[in-house]
Amino acid sequence: MIWAAVSWYSAGPIITLNGRYTANDCVDSLGSQMHPMVHTLYPNNEAAFQDDSSPMHTARSVQSWSEQYEDALQHVLWPAHSPLLMSSNRCDHF
Repeated sequence: MIWAAVSWYSAGPIITLNGRYTANDCVDSLGSQMHPMVHTLYPNNEAAFQDDSSPMHTARSVQSWSEQYEDALQHVLWPAHSPLLMSSNRCDHF
């Protein structure tokens, strides 16, 4: 799995996550890697976070983390197993 940050103005690092990844690992990475990166790239809280709605991303612990930081990070929903990399109705978020 990879995480990346891309905006109109810049691109952040690509973070590669190897091996088995659990919801607890996801919460740890959200707090220790993704949130600081987003805070640096988007200091005015204008970031949107999109995941693929996999079971790991829909776990209660991950959802709770997302709710805790919803003021700093907009969570954009994306249907699981979507064949589209970017659907037209989601482009306005990016």
